[in-house]
Amino acid sequence: MESNVDLSESRTTTVNVCYSIPIPIMLLFTGLRLFIKLRPSSKISMSFDDYMIIFATAVSITLAISGLVYAFGTPGPPYGYGRHEAALSPHEIESFLRGDYIFSHLYDWAIASIKLAILALYYRIFSTVVFRRVVIATAVFIVLWLAAMEIGLGLQCIPVEKVWNTALPGSCLNLVAFSYFTNITNLVTDIWIFLLPLPVIFSLHVTRKRKFEVAGVFTIGILACGVSIARLTVVVSQGSSDFTWAGVPLGILSVFETLGGIICANIPFLYRVITRTLKRIFSSLASSGAEAPSSAGRFRPRVFSSREQRRESSIQSEWAMLSRNTDKDQSLSQTNSNMIPDMDINDVELQSLRRPRSSAQGGQIHVR
Repeated sequence: MESNVDLSESRTTTVNVCYSIPIPIMLLFTGLRLFIKLRPSSKISMSFDDYMIIFATAVSITLAISGLVYAFGTPGPPYGYGRHEAALSPHEIESFLRGDYIFSHLYDWAIASIKLAILALYYRIFSTVVFRRVVIATAVFIVLWLAAMEIGLGLQCIPVEKVWNTALPGSCLNLVAFSYFTNITNLVTDIWIFLLPLPVIFSLHVTRKRKFEVAGVFTIGILACGVSIARLTVVVSQGSSDFTWAGVPLGILSVFETLGGIICANIPFLYRVITRTLKRIFSSLASSGAEAPSSAGRFRPRVFSSREQRRESSIQSEWAMLSRNTDKDQSLSQTNSNMIPDMDINDVELQSLRRPRSSAQGGQIHVR
């Protein structure tokens, strides 16, 4: 560490804020998902993917809390995270390294459990045999990846106590190289998982617009990969001699990476709620603007052109004909159902029920 470093510098406030923000957001998104599933009007019961996301959320919140604990200590003096290592006592450094050891294990569990929750959702919704086999193979790889990371982290030093007591004799892994391997494989699996359902989605018997809507809901996690890429750029701080200071961006990005994963895993359940809420807001604003008083202080009614009147009359006639022929012409009902702009996984599940099993071989979706 350079001799001209100001040892009074502190990033503890930044750590406190950045580790605290994700906690309520994770609770909000997972809580809304559970509310949608458990509300009396819901026809879908809790599934394995719901329990997996609960576990993933709990681990992710524990990850953030552990960062706060080893940064500030509860109770007692701060443990040094966010300050220069030269300004810390040997006890603070040892306490920080113990906390960082725990933090690293929690990070791996949080990332892996989020991936498994998303894969469990894929398996429940998409019933194509080949696709389910690919999902199972991917899940097996994630479990093996987690096992390898845990063994590597658990035995990064021999003896293990050397992780936080550097004065002990022994040997340790090259932590920078190990972290690069962890982050690169993590990023590759992220991209693979978020792109995995696209072939099945684009084989659905729905309009092109709805295909892109559903694809967008399931692949929005690609944006979260940006956090993984950013984290990859600061992994080199693992080899810094002043890690309690230089490692702050790495820890913050780790917490926000899990936050992005929790949000992406819950978006398919919240998409329709969010879009309908936004539509109500925009509709309310548009109505307020349409009813604005004129210069004379009166409301100006909207005047429809003859072309608009003919179009409105045609639409009403079509809907009247549709309502009369619902039982006689089921295919017409299916065609018009595709005009509904709102789409979430429940709509996708219902769409699979409307399609004959023989015609849905390439992109069948299953409801359990």
